[in-house]
Amino acid sequence: MKIKTTYLVLLGTTVFFPILIRADDNLIVSEAEHAFDRAEKAFYSKEWKELPDEHLINPTRIKWNRLAKAALNLPEWMELGFSQRTRFESSSHPWHTGQSGETNQQLPLLSRVRAGAYNENFGLIFEGQDGRTHLNEPNDFTGGANSMVNQFDVLQLMASARTKDFLGTGLRSDFDLGRMTLDIGSTRLIGRNNYENITFSYEGVHADLGANNKDWRVRTFLVSPLARYPNQADESSSERLYWGIHGENKFTNFLTADAYYFGFQDHKNPNSSKHRDISNFGSRAYLLPAKTADLKKEIGEFDYDFETTIQTGETGVKDLFAYYGHAEIGYTFNAPWFPRLMADYDYSSGTENPDGNTNNTFDRLYGPRTNMSVTSLFGPTFQTNMEFGGLRLITKPTDEVTLNLKHHVWFLAQAKDAMINSASTARDKNLQDKTGRSGRYLGQDVEFVASWALKANVRFEAGYEHWFKGDYFSRLPASVNLPTGGEKDTDFFYVSSEFRF
Repeated sequence: MKIKTTYLVLLGTTVFFPILIRADDNLIVSEAEHAFDRAEKAFYSKEWKELPDEHLINPTRIKWNRLAKAALNLPEWMELGFSQRTRFESSSHPWHTGQSGETNQQLPLLSRVRAGAYNENFGLIFEGQDGRTHLNEPNDFTGGANSMVNQFDVLQLMASARTKDFLGTGLRSDFDLGRMTLDIGSTRLIGRNNYENITFSYEGVHADLGANNKDWRVRTFLVSPLARYPNQADESSSERLYWGIHGENKFTNFLTADAYYFGFQDHKNPNSSKHRDISNFGSRAYLLPAKTADLKKEIGEFDYDFETTIQTGETGVKDLFAYYGHAEIGYTFNAPWFPRLMADYDYSSGTENPDGNTNNTFDRLYGPRTNMSVTSLFGPTFQTNMEFGGLRLITKPTDEVTLNLKHHVWFLAQAKDAMINSASTARDKNLQDKTGRSGRYLGQDVEFVASWALKANVRFEAGYEHWFKGDYFSRLPASVNLPTGGEKDTDFFYVSSEFRF
């Protein structure tokens, strides 16, 4: 007698149902196994049908075997998917103002459900999310900006229309209306943040036009970023708008270039000193890293990513002029584990004289913290008043396992400006020494992350980071309220599991 095991994952609870099957001519295969086979075939063959929101974001965020859909024998035109992530995090020697000096340990949970209907030309999509955390104590840091808790809320509710022959030109066009998530360009100014426990969402319209072979694409959007509330419905506002146009073109196999303009206006706060009117002008040139499958035919391959953004406008009564730059060069070796070695450098401007009439502090707006460090309870670094650089080594011992080792050195761009995201809540103030005597050196960190992806449905990950804090923290004046022991090195550890079906 042969034994087969079918795995059914229900919102974070894994239940194992052993099914006994006789090895004879009348082999009985369970309905669950039929469902799994159908889902595997649809996912790994050309039978996969593009989802209504797949063109809006990095497809890997929503693309997996639809086991639940197959198990229920739902028709091809229906969408149904579930995901659940559980993560334990621990961060020692806190540095956020308003925190206690105790080690911060929490258990964030993120559950999502997707449902919809679609074909090649039209689609409706709903995505709900429930994010919460456990084990937290009073005065613990919970990610800032309501990034840890958002109970029973709507992440997406959108209608989409698509044609692959726009007005007979042979070009593809998409139009989207409603509540959506977005990844645009490098996502450094607008993106669907993935590591934080809560995801950015927007209400409005999005449209794009491009070649079906994806050599070029132009995207436009006009949206209102949602204000996130832990225990009530998120909401948009006509007083907070984000709009722009983004073009990308693959000129050669070695060069893809982006150019964009993003505008942002936030007059939601009745205090006019908190208003923001920002124009972003940016460009990017890049070559994506080689994929492991490609390397089996290659000796090795370089990759690179250069981006620069200039911000102008007004913040309160001050004129704004700020800038951001990113430089990255990598090389993937055709060697065991296909190691990729990458060097990167980032600079986001700060304000030399915070009491002056000009604001030079770069605003990352709604961009996830990319290429920096693990975030959530840790994440001391932002693309704001920050300068850092270092090395990263990424290896793949197997197709399912990825190992990531990183070392970075960190500085404030301007010593007198604030260290953004160093306050626990909106009631607290960020760390800042307006005299500049504390200097700029924030320290250096070493990070190791290991992930194991069991196909597209199950993923386990663990990470450790040690932050060797710089003398900035030991030199800060007592008036800034650095938590007790905040000048000591910080150890951050996490382990997580994610199930998608």
